[in-house]
This record gives sequence, structure tokens and C-alpha cells, in this order.
Amino acid sequence: MTEDAWRPLGINDDDAVAKYDALHEDVPKWMYYAYWAWVNSTLTRRVLKPGTMQRTYVKLLNTELAEQMCQMLRISIPSMDANEYRYEKQMLTAIDCLKRHPRPLEIADYLLAFDEAAKADDLEAILARSKSAWTVGERLGKRGLIRRVPSGVQDALDSVMAKSQHAGVHLAKAWEKLYGLTPEPSSAYGLAVKAIEDATVPLVCPKNPRRSLGTVVSTMESQRDWSLPIDRTDNRADPATTLIAMMRMVWVGQHDRHGGNGDEEEERFSPGDVSFDEAVAAVSLAVTIVNLFDAGLVKRSGK
Repeated sequence: MTEDAWRPLGINDDDAVAKYDALHEDVPKWMYYAYWAWVNSTLTRRVLKPGTMQRTYVKLLNTELAEQMCQMLRISIPSMDANEYRYEKQMLTAIDCLKRHPRPLEIADYLLAFDEAAKADDLEAILARSKSAWTVGERLGKRGLIRRVPSGVQDALDSVMAKSQHAGVHLAKAWEKLYGLTPEPSSAYGLAVKAIEDATVPLVCPKNPRRSLGTVVSTMESQRDWSLPIDRTDNRADPATTLIAMMRMVWVGQHDRHGGNGDEEEERFSPGDVSFDEAVAAVSLAVTIVNLFDAGLVKRSGK
């Protein structure tokens, strides 16, 4: 039995399993000591003590890394010179300052990105065992924390990104903006739209590659001869109509850029950014739409 499949004694019925398996934000109390021990270990460097007959290593606080991190994360910390005789006191002072930070996971996120020696596997094991909503991944080209999603969803995204060239790049960036430690839903939504445009414009509007998703939707609706390879259909959910409706939903739903009716000419900004849930829906739809076009499944009748 794997560690993932094991559950404590008495966790048997569906409700108990669902409650135990629920993911947790921030640093829950059962993860607290292991998490800060990892931070402590990452900020500690072992150096060879000079002037000794035998190879003797001493522990020092990595003051440069700690101070740079605190400057980036806006954490107040006293200036300290690395000193083996004051290591314990310096580390206690540093950790005490870090523990006051209201967003403690930002600390691990920074250390993963800027310290190559940071043990990502050890941190991931702590996160996984603690049922954290976060996992170690890649963000902005560096190691970092990303929101944990079901493995099947991640696998589907990875497959589409690997095959879809420009659309895949925009999907990857949308995913990073959406599932990073500091989500940017509006940016993620906009990148999802760009990914769909990358996948659809060359096929639907090949003579005008700068057209928008709104133009793609209007063109496909007016041509009325697009299809998907689904033989058994229902008039209430015609495949092509459903696909176009999905695309229109993404286009019109970007309310932080477009007005209420989704017309291409209407580029005014409307009040309020898109929500996280709206961005999740848009990015998820974009993965499906890009995959359908990239796989060559969307075609015009007789073409």
C-alpha cells in the first residue's frame, strides 16, 4: 500500500475520507514544525572551518540569501554577519522574523526559486503528507509553489502544451498566472483567450492572422459548415454549435476587457476584474478548445 492510499484508523466511509483528503491552504498546524525545519535547513550553510588540522565544518546562517529574500518579500529582519559562534542566536532571530510574515508559503516559494541547493523533494514530501493545496512545480521558468490540481488535469494540460506551439506557450503562461502562489486571474483569462486565438485564427481566418476570438466566433457562425467527428448527435447539442458556444462564452466572459455583448468593436473596460473561478473556467475551456483544433478534429464540411 502506498503512502497516498493509506488513511488513519477509522477513516472508512466516504464523508470521512473526503474530509481527511481535503486540501489545506497556508501552513496548517500539523505541517508547522516540519515546514519551518525545512526553511531552517535551507537557510543554513555548512562551510569548512579554516585553521583546523582536521576537516571541520561549521554551520552558518546564509545571511545574504536571508536578507535578499526579506527585501523581496518585505519582511523586516536585522542585519547580521555570518558567525559560527552566533549561529544559533542568529537563526532563531531570522526564523522568528520569518514566522511573523502573514504569507509564510512565500518564503518556501522564494527559496525554491533562488537557492539551487534547496531540497525540493523534501519540501514536496511535507506538502503531500500534510494535504497542502500547494505543490512544488515550475513558475516563470523557476522552481516554485503552484496550486495542486488532479493529476489527470495536469497530464491533459501538459500534453496540449507540448503539442500546440504558440497556443501551448500561452496556455502554460495562463496556468502559471492562475495557479501560482499569488494568482492573477485577469492575466490568466487574457492568456487563455490568446491561446484559443493562436489555435483557431490560422484555420478560420487564414488571410487575416491578427483577428480576434470574437471574429473567429462570428466567422464560424456565419459559415455554418464547421463540424466535429461525432456521428451520433442531438439537435439540442449540435457539436459545432456547442464548440462555438464554448468559444463565445470565453470571449464574452472576459468582462474586465469587453462590454456586455462581446462585440469586437467594444473594447472599453468594465468595472471589476474577473474572479479566480471565472479564470479557472476560461483556462479549462481553452485547454479543450486548443486540443480540438490542434488535433485537426475541427473541420469545414467538404474541406
